[in-house]
Amino acid sequence: MRRFVVSFSTVALAFIAIFANPVSAQRVLGVGDDALVLPRGVFRFRILGQWTWFNERYGKDTPGRPDGALEPLGVDFTLDTVGVVQFPNLAKLQGGLQQLTGNPNWYATLGNTVVNLRDHVAAFPFVFEAGLSKRFSVGIQIPYVHTQTSAFFNVNSNGTAGNLGFNPALSSPLAQTQNAAFNTQFTNAANALQGALDACAANPASPNCPALNAQRTNAQLLVNNSRAFAGGVNQIYTTSPFVPIVGTDAQLAIEARTAAFRALYSQFLGAGNPILASLTGPFAAQTRLSVRDAQTILTAEPFGIQSAPLQSVSRSHLGDIDVGGKFSLFDTFGQSTEKRMSPTGINFRSAVGVTFRLPSGQIESPDNFIDLGTGRGAKTIEGRLFGDLLVGSHFWESFIVRFNKPFSDTQEMRIIDLPNQELAPLYRKQTVDRTLGSAFEFETAPRIVVNDFLAVSGWYMYRHKQQDNYSGTFTIPAAVTGFSDLTINASTLDLETEQTEHRLGGGISFSNLYSFEQGKAKLPFEVTYLHWQTMGGSGGNQPKFFTDQIQLRLYARIFGQ
Repeated sequence: MRRFVVSFSTVALAFIAIFANPVSAQRVLGVGDDALVLPRGVFRFRILGQWTWFNERYGKDTPGRPDGALEPLGVDFTLDTVGVVQFPNLAKLQGGLQQLTGNPNWYATLGNTVVNLRDHVAAFPFVFEAGLSKRFSVGIQIPYVHTQTSAFFNVNSNGTAGNLGFNPALSSPLAQTQNAAFNTQFTNAANALQGALDACAANPASPNCPALNAQRTNAQLLVNNSRAFAGGVNQIYTTSPFVPIVGTDAQLAIEARTAAFRALYSQFLGAGNPILASLTGPFAAQTRLSVRDAQTILTAEPFGIQSAPLQSVSRSHLGDIDVGGKFSLFDTFGQSTEKRMSPTGINFRSAVGVTFRLPSGQIESPDNFIDLGTGRGAKTIEGRLFGDLLVGSHFWESFIVRFNKPFSDTQEMRIIDLPNQELAPLYRKQTVDRTLGSAFEFETAPRIVVNDFLAVSGWYMYRHKQQDNYSGTFTIPAAVTGFSDLTINASTLDLETEQTEHRLGGGISFSNLYSFEQGKAKLPFEVTYLHWQTMGGSGGNQPKFFTDQIQLRLYARIFGQ
């Protein structure tokens, strides 16, 4: 693709060099958009390089932070604890371990996570414009976009968080042997005591039966409780993907109960107690989860998320293509090139435009929680109003209003209940109806023309995007979720999609159009540089952008006079 871009630009430059003629443009246009409509027969080729980066956003409803405060992009993935909220199917395991430990206030956690994100977008739009009449021009913009998300991901950063780890019995023969011995010894002990109880019930006068019958209630309770305990241990430690970590509260509590059951059985069975002193308990997880383990949880099928790993990702593709036209409403310059090149007094011009956006870009993948798309993937129509006010020959300012309306479509997305619950399992990926929010923009660019070649500019934009609208209701059966039937509604995706932003910047431009009109230059062109950044925003998901843009404009007359 890089070679395609280079050859594409070369052909365009050769085309312009062949057809270069007086172009009836303004001597220095400056940065930003304006109300100029290309005269009949004039062709303009623009190529832009725009580099944007961001690692913060203006948040909303983030615990511990006021609305509108800047927060790291990775804040939704940076969690003090990863538990039932993030993985609802841990609820069954948590409940089972609460019973085994006898602690109803014990809560499962895989540990904490730390995620830092920094996004980069490099866009290279190729813009072709042509004046078809003295008041109407058309254009097409074809962008090539490269996006990159740089990610730092860490888990259990202090080495002590987390009370669950991977179950060794799913892969280790040693763990399987110990767990089998645990189950066998508890089963034999319960069977032995139950057999003695049954025998003494049938023959109360038999040796040792009077003493056992005197403790019959306690003995039967021991059998029942130990069977329930051993059954719970066997269920969790032989089938669950996670078990308590060695030395943590839950594992120590289970080992303490194991020792207590052994002591009780020794009171009834004496030296014949099948539960040996060497049996401390079931085989525990030996280590806390590592980054590699966490990536396995995200990607492997048994854990239910089945997403791409949280790691740096980049993509390159066409962006969304714009096709449109621009019509001049009023221009005090008329068609006079001389007046444009050497304006005097107060002048004004205005124009309107319509652009249709084609969804040729790639949207974010529903299976990657942090990637950036190269477009929005929605057809959009945009109306534009332009106005230029010129005072003398050294100052002019443009005012632009835009309003775009996306069309409805369908997209495959993972439905999350809240914006900060990003780790959505695969069963939440559904095809939903989508209407992106309409956007209003106001842009102004004051410019000071220093001389016939140079201008300096300020630049400001206000942008407000309305809330997106998603619809679709889906019921996921318990066999899929792993815990219960679940109904999800795509309207939760609407949350924190409304955005407000203030951008401020400035730039400089160089033009040889005046020299070209005087016959002192062979190829008419302009070069502009603009830097802008987001100065304020709101909505919860509005990034703070930093952008640098370089633009080259080349002119030629391809027909007419």
